[in-house]
Amino acid sequence: MEWEIYEEKVKVFSAEISAGKLKLLQSTKSSSCAVRVIIDGKVGFSSGENVKKAMENAKKVARISEDRLDSFPNEKPASVSGIYDKSFENLTPDFLKEEYEILTSSVERAKIANAFISHAVLETSIRNSAGADLSEKGTYSFFSIETVFEKGSGFAQCESRSKKLEIAETASYAEKLAIDSSKAVKIESGHYDVVLKPYAVNQLFSNTLYPSLSAENVYKGRSALKKGSFIGELRIIDDPTIQGGLGSYSFDDEGARASRKTLVDREVLCFYSDWKYSKYSGTSGNGLRASVDTPPAPAPSNVIIEIDKKAELEKALVVHSFMGSHTANPLSGDFSLECMNAEFDDRAVKGAMIYGNIFDLLKRINGICSEPVQVEKTITPSIRFREIIVV
Repeated sequence: MEWEIYEEKVKVFSAEISAGKLKLLQSTKSSSCAVRVIIDGKVGFSSGENVKKAMENAKKVARISEDRLDSFPNEKPASVSGIYDKSFENLTPDFLKEEYEILTSSVERAKIANAFISHAVLETSIRNSAGADLSEKGTYSFFSIETVFEKGSGFAQCESRSKKLEIAETASYAEKLAIDSSKAVKIESGHYDVVLKPYAVNQLFSNTLYPSLSAENVYKGRSALKKGSFIGELRIIDDPTIQGGLGSYSFDDEGARASRKTLVDREVLCFYSDWKYSKYSGTSGNGLRASVDTPPAPAPSNVIIEIDKKAELEKALVVHSFMGSHTANPLSGDFSLECMNAEFDDRAVKGAMIYGNIFDLLKRINGICSEPVQVEKTITPSIRFREIIVV
């Protein structure tokens, strides 16, 4: 029998703001574990708070499991900096109260409908029968806010590996979006050049493009892509080793070494993969867990979008975010999404929807309109696309 023990400890300071008032301020701690075993090539998985119990349950699952795996990895971790901020060790609820004061003083005309602030420390460790014995600490800060002004609303968020969040700047931006959207107008249906801001790019790509770049989905016939497929005039790089990257790590959630890989350079070069599918894809280091209660699976880390050509914002529908981006089809890449906080010719737009397919959209890239920033897993500039259907 081969075995793997994954353990994590999480400490979170968080604050919830509703209708402009501080409604909840709390500090929580938790620890949990997950165990995988391989018996006669069959994989058993179980999670909980007790390693011994999880191990016994995983053995029972292995007897009837259809999941297969040959081995667990034992690799030297990469050297990655900027993922742990020592100042979190001195974090207290008073720090969040100070952030709340910054927030409320930054919104002058609009109202704060809701907001959320959190600072988390995550400590993970992996041991397995192949000889791996790894541990890592990471920190993560998050702030999101929704503002309202008359009939308009605005949403913005920011994240960081450090304790410092751009709360004032993010709140002011959300306020501006709300004020602008209160004067939003309808535009005629037709074909428009469309500029997607980084938040909108992340929403769309995460739900349409990234699933097709998974080695598991390719192997199971759930991807529209294969090696050599032409994507468009762009490069897509998965890099978990970026200093301070929101998705950075030195080893993935099953102990495989983090590594930078170019997934696309106009055409598909490779796919991101976990340990299981690495023998089909030739890559590994992207076996991540959605939570401790799920086994690792292929998932992107920091996805860098690079486009060489530059473009302007003028005469384009500029989209800050989408509503219902999760409804896009991850297999075909089809999407039909309502634009939020959009504008055209310096006027806010309401009720506009864009239709299309991600693989057609990528072939309509006109250029980039800003410097890249990271939103969740995506590092991207604003991107302009040609002749998109808008209704």
